[in-house]
Amino acid sequence: MFYVLIAAASLLAGLVGYLIGGNPVALVFTLVAALVFLGIRDLRKNRHAILTGTILSGVLGWHFGGPQVGLVLALLAFPLQIAINDFRQRKNVLLPLALTGTFAAWWVGWHYWTPVVGVVFALLAFLLQVGVDDHYLQRKHAIRRNFPLIGWFRYGFELVGDELRQYWFMSDTEERPYDRETRKYIYRSAKGINNNLGFGTVRRYRDVGEIHLLPSLYPIPEAISRGNRLPPLVIGSKRRKPYYCPWPINISGMSWGALSAEAVMALSSGAREANIHMVTGEGGLTPYHLNGVVRRIPVKTRLSYWRGLARHYFSLGRLPAPAQPVREIVGGGRIVAQIGPAKFGYRKFFLDPVDTASGREFRKRWTSQLDLEKVKQVAESDQIVAFEIKLAQGAKPGQGGKLPKEKITAELAEWRGIPMDRDCYSPNAWDEFHDVRSMFKFIMMLQELTGKPVGIKIVVGQERDIRDIARLMKETGEGPDFITIDGGEGGTGAAPVALADTMGLPILHAIPEVDTILREEGVRDQVVLIGSGQIAKGSDVAIALAMGVDMVNIARGNMIAEGCIMARRCHTNTCPVGVATQDPRLRRGLDPEDKYVKVANYNLVLQRELLMVLKSVGVATPWELTRHHLTVVVSPMVEKVMAEIHPYPDGSEGKRNVVLGAMPADDPEHNDRFGPKLIQIKHGGY
Repeated sequence: MFYVLIAAASLLAGLVGYLIGGNPVALVFTLVAALVFLGIRDLRKNRHAILTGTILSGVLGWHFGGPQVGLVLALLAFPLQIAINDFRQRKNVLLPLALTGTFAAWWVGWHYWTPVVGVVFALLAFLLQVGVDDHYLQRKHAIRRNFPLIGWFRYGFELVGDELRQYWFMSDTEERPYDRETRKYIYRSAKGINNNLGFGTVRRYRDVGEIHLLPSLYPIPEAISRGNRLPPLVIGSKRRKPYYCPWPINISGMSWGALSAEAVMALSSGAREANIHMVTGEGGLTPYHLNGVVRRIPVKTRLSYWRGLARHYFSLGRLPAPAQPVREIVGGGRIVAQIGPAKFGYRKFFLDPVDTASGREFRKRWTSQLDLEKVKQVAESDQIVAFEIKLAQGAKPGQGGKLPKEKITAELAEWRGIPMDRDCYSPNAWDEFHDVRSMFKFIMMLQELTGKPVGIKIVVGQERDIRDIARLMKETGEGPDFITIDGGEGGTGAAPVALADTMGLPILHAIPEVDTILREEGVRDQVVLIGSGQIAKGSDVAIALAMGVDMVNIARGNMIAEGCIMARRCHTNTCPVGVATQDPRLRRGLDPEDKYVKVANYNLVLQRELLMVLKSVGVATPWELTRHHLTVVVSPMVEKVMAEIHPYPDGSEGKRNVVLGAMPADDPEHNDRFGPKLIQIKHGGY
């Protein structure tokens, strides 16, 4: 069978050669084709086949067409054989084939016109092949997929970025809101490659405001197997269906609308693979959150199916027809459903009859009332683990969400029940409650209705608001099951400068204030505290936990993990990598099948780094971290322990009595001694 294929391919190549240049070229094409196929067979056994094929092609070309033809054929044979080898070894055939096509175009231009035409043909052929691959074939690089050819300039500048920044521009630690070092850390973590430092940190380690974690002289040995996992944190232990949260690192709320459907799918499936949850954002629970990513059918599987189908038809039905391949559903992770004052996805509506040219129709008319039946229906899904009532968000406390009209598609308009021709502003306050007591009644009603934990999301501002919550919790023994503290440095798709720059306490200022007030009122153990706001690294997670929260949510770090390059165009619908846009042309650049793995890896790296920090500090769980494990530089060469700056008011010295589930069993298949294993990626990159 193999030799039949050789003969057929050689004859076909000979026919092409005859049409191009007559008998001499036909003979050369026939011999080269046969040689290439023989090289494929012998490639594993004899790597010298490449060199032999190149020399033979050159000699035959010289003999039949002169030195010019010989040189061209040798140049064609060499990259073509390399392409075959590259494809067999790494499945990466682009560059060798592009070189082959380039040489062919060069030879045609030179042979039939002039050497200058040959150079022009070669350049155009190379660019055309790279452009086609960028736009239609490759799915790893969103920038190249959305901006063929031009996107390569970004990677070119990246290669010399260190030099440009070192001698001309800002340093790696000066960019905002995330500096280059942080983004590089996230990118490398997402790809599952080495993110260690060489030659020491570039952080200004002794500058005022720098926080240092304090290691123990007697770290927990890595040989202890239980050091590679954590017991789950129980949220809403008094509810009918409490949530056993496996890791204290999760994905913060980002709505479909602010983000593209592809970005949401990647986050959801990434959460599933990392065994964490994601918050929906106030845009509502969508199929993209629930279903996650559906993987494409591999080319090899499709080819096998078509071969089987061809055999079935050519055998006149004597051979059975193959089963049609189906796409693999990765699925979505656990979800905390956020409900904002606009109640998107949870609003009541009624059908309004209207007369049209085709007759009477019924259209939805949305109200501002919360549909409790819809909430109850959503709560019945095991995928929904809790509900979060959004009071405020860090980027713009006091203002509701905003979705610019440029990002409102027909699908989004139908889903949210909003018009397409104007910006969508969410209310900045709830109709259902207006003070702490009415808010508690609303929370308790949802807790009873859903049977699941219900919490609130706040931005810390006036102290009396936090104290009112704590005092009512003490008085009633009820209240939110968790409080998400969003730092004033939080990010969003569209925020007024006046609010984004100055409104609300930063996360590391807000955490100790809330923790201290709850301790003063004696209710700290009644609620789980969650921190959110510019947390990106494992050390950031550990510091936030030591300051007083029980877990953290991360938004922008996960956006960067799935390809965000911090272009800061989230509010314009022109995100170049397809993360924060609804433009179909830009969205196609983001391949959720590739990005969900990177989201998962980033969170797995954070889990491993948190475990590493715990061992270094000498504690077994994150909830043993306290402000005594931190110092902060308060002036040149002067440090203070964080517990001196924010002392514990209740004599507990930071101890907290969180409710924990049973320690999960060791899983050597998915864990090593450092924690969860990363997912291997064959070809990383953005």
